[in-house]
Amino acid sequence: MLSAEVVTPEQLVAQLEAQSRMPMVRIGQALISLGLITEEQLRDGLAQQQFDRTVPLGETLIRMGVIKRLDLQTALARKMGYPLVNLQLFPPAAEALRKISHGAARRLQVMPLMVNEGRLIVALDDPANRHAAIDEAEFIAGIKVVPVLGQYADLNAILFKAYEKIGATEVGPASADLDRPIEFDITGTNELLETLEKEGQPASDEDAPIEQSDNSLVRMINRMILEAHREGVSDIHIESYPGREKIRIRFRRDGRLYTYLELPPNYRNALIARIKIMCDLDISEKRKPQDGKINFSKFSPQHRLELRVATVPTNNGLEDVVMRLLASAKPIALDALGLSERNLAQLKAAIERPYGMVLCVGPTGSGKTTTLHSALMHINTPERKIWTAEDPIEITQVGLRQVQINPRIDWTFAKALRAFVRADPDVIMVGEIRDEETAKTAIEASLTGHLVLSTLHTNSAPETVTRLLDMGMDPFNFADSLLAVLAQRLVRRLCTHCVTSRPATGAEVDELLSDYMHSFGATEMAAEHDTVRSGWLTRSARDGALQMYQSVGCKQCGDTGFKGRVGIHELMVMSRPLRRLVQNGARAEELQETAMREGMRTLRQDGIDKVLAGQTTIDEVRATSNV
Repeated sequence: MLSAEVVTPEQLVAQLEAQSRMPMVRIGQALISLGLITEEQLRDGLAQQQFDRTVPLGETLIRMGVIKRLDLQTALARKMGYPLVNLQLFPPAAEALRKISHGAARRLQVMPLMVNEGRLIVALDDPANRHAAIDEAEFIAGIKVVPVLGQYADLNAILFKAYEKIGATEVGPASADLDRPIEFDITGTNELLETLEKEGQPASDEDAPIEQSDNSLVRMINRMILEAHREGVSDIHIESYPGREKIRIRFRRDGRLYTYLELPPNYRNALIARIKIMCDLDISEKRKPQDGKINFSKFSPQHRLELRVATVPTNNGLEDVVMRLLASAKPIALDALGLSERNLAQLKAAIERPYGMVLCVGPTGSGKTTTLHSALMHINTPERKIWTAEDPIEITQVGLRQVQINPRIDWTFAKALRAFVRADPDVIMVGEIRDEETAKTAIEASLTGHLVLSTLHTNSAPETVTRLLDMGMDPFNFADSLLAVLAQRLVRRLCTHCVTSRPATGAEVDELLSDYMHSFGATEMAAEHDTVRSGWLTRSARDGALQMYQSVGCKQCGDTGFKGRVGIHELMVMSRPLRRLVQNGARAEELQETAMREGMRTLRQDGIDKVLAGQTTIDEVRATSNV
């Protein structure tokens, strides 16, 4: 039988005092001493727990069928001294309930009971092993949390009934879906932070309550990073505002920003200082931008995760922080990048050449570095010596000699290039051409028997040529060295779990066709409507009809309709007519017209092909590409 159930606050205080005098006992030893499991069963349970450390040992033994939940509660109550509270009869204090919002209590599966001597007492199913829930409850409540054992049939119903009495319910008792990943509802977050602010200090001493070493803050940052990693977030933005405005933390997922959390202003300095400490930056320097990297495995050994960190000074002596998650340190196969058959074949032919220059262009965050590393993986053989100069090194490959650029010690891309040329290279990859010196050095290297790959921030493949000529490149040398220019963008991919399709109407097909043909301008190719339409039908039709796709939203995509991203590409391969135009300093429009006559397709056109293939939507394509 279980020890006597607690039904009043007085009984709870008395039993907590008794527990404080009991010796520390592990749950495994407690179960053995009660004769509920054997030493061998404990070893089996510990071995099973190694496969998923997030599951407590007691819960693991229940899942294995070794013990029942009642046995676990017996051990927790009798041998470990946890008070057993009957939540059906215990009257929770309104003060305790206001410390943790209804939504947070339901998500964490904790029941606030009372506040005693500055500590919040909460009931949960396994107080010995619910460390994450206890830590988060402490952070939300802003005070120390003491866990006790709760006995209940339906915790969600009990929570709803308790919060309903104080007018603080958010949803009905049966609506909680505990299998869903944690999602931060904006309204719930605001209520949670109002509680934090009430517990904080006056505005005149806004930074005093929180230190960068505060355990709640440290755990909150760690959980934020793990949450971002689990949700497939690419960037974390921490934005500071002056006065009493809240700090805003936003996540970028699939190219779109959304608010993850807002924190009271008294967390401002400590939050940024803690992140600086994690990546070994100078916490006293607030006037200059700083760059660093967090090796998250130092703080959570089971998570091999790296983050690139940039701090930027803003007005009023404040700072913003942007952290990029470098979760994928391995390259993607070239065939898996989503290139069309023509583009893939021509790009492979270009990078397999013994010398020349291949450029990948697009705005920041368009996947240029990923594409170059995929190209390097394709040609990375023991017979080739490949040097790379990168800032920072985000993707690593066996066989590559990768060099980190450091402008602070005058170790630049141009100087690395010159060093590589003297180090017997076959292939050189330059992270980015940022200036005239780097561009000229790269062209010289490509003309002296080396294959050079690099990136540039331009909008289209033809514009890349005119940009480099404007930077002062010699037109004849540049025309001879350039092999191909790949422009690319990333658009959101339709969620494959909830995507639906229907036959496209004639008007929709005509609109897409008009959009597609517009890029040809007034050339003679504008008459090829029927050729383009028949090509679409051959590649993408189902039952003889083109399809229009949409995703309505589901659990997998967070009800957005999109999950992941897909690339759209524009590949201009140099030919004799194009080289002649480059040597004569032709405009980008002339280069595009000639390239399209030779088979190049624009970003918009490649995007429309992917719309018809059900990978994305026309709105996504139009938002990221020019006609």
